[in-house]
Amino acid sequence: MTKIIALTDYKNKFGSKHFDRPYRSGMDKEKLKKYFNELALEIEFHKLHEVTSNLNILKGQFVLYTSSEDIGYYYKSFIEDIILILETVGAKTIPSYKHLRANNNKVFMELMRQEIKESEQLSAFSFGSLNDFLSFRNNISYPCVFKTAEGASGTGVFLANTEEELIKIIKKNNKVSNPKENLKDYLRSKKHKGYLKEDIYRRKFIVQQFIPNLKNDWKLYIFGDMLYVFNRPIQKGRGIKASGGGYDNYLYGPNANTPEGLFEFAYMFFLKLNVPHVSLDVAYDGKQFYIIEFQSVYFGTAGIPYSNGYYKKTGSNWLFVNDKLEIENVYAKSINWFLK
Repeated sequence: MTKIIALTDYKNKFGSKHFDRPYRSGMDKEKLKKYFNELALEIEFHKLHEVTSNLNILKGQFVLYTSSEDIGYYYKSFIEDIILILETVGAKTIPSYKHLRANNNKVFMELMRQEIKESEQLSAFSFGSLNDFLSFRNNISYPCVFKTAEGASGTGVFLANTEEELIKIIKKNNKVSNPKENLKDYLRSKKHKGYLKEDIYRRKFIVQQFIPNLKNDWKLYIFGDMLYVFNRPIQKGRGIKASGGGYDNYLYGPNANTPEGLFEFAYMFFLKLNVPHVSLDVAYDGKQFYIIEFQSVYFGTAGIPYSNGYYKKTGSNWLFVNDKLEIENVYAKSINWFLK
């Protein structure tokens, strides 16, 4: 039986689960043990901090891990340190560290997206400060979409119709507020000739191509060879945002009105990521598909309990399987698929 180590956070939480009990407690670890065992896999849970005393003991071991959305992402930073060093000493982390780095980090996610050929037609630029943007301003076309590096459910996403609008949005969302340090920096500029002050607008962000006239997008979860899909209409009052509109307002499975080619496009992107599972936001303008965002670790899973089943490829066709599965079961199957 193949052994797998699963690392939990300081709350002993593993992964993300909609309708979890207690609230925000993650996946049910006893159910995970059951479903992994049915696949001839043994899963053993440890808290992240416990492995720091002897990192080399995990050399060659398969290691699953959780991420975190703690306020300020302080604990997530700790998780990143551990997963990166585990990869360094030879642990087989699933997925690899770069996917954790991209979790709730849209700048790094965008840089990864640009590596994938299927999505290169959607132009986007990453910046670390307002000063970076101003030196590149002549390359931006309007309207465009501004995105903060952090945020979910459509937060931190704004449409800018002009350069003036975009600069105002950047200033409103990217200011680093530290009056004491800002004063010190100002005094340095007075004391040292030629010294350049720190840019106070230096939170990283993305400026992305705007796709006009969209009525919706599609969220796809791919777990190994299983594909869940739902249609997210852009609702009145939400501007350009399809996400965050409420799961009761979405259309699932066969009701999602999926255009021909969507599943194949999404699955090819998934395979290039070399991960067991992924969450994709995909738009379609009538001619081309666009990967808007993706996450391959610690993403929302509400589309699974809301769906009556999933799609599976048979030959050249994607057929709907009417089978309502628990997230723990779906997750275990995806890891088993990945290991094979």
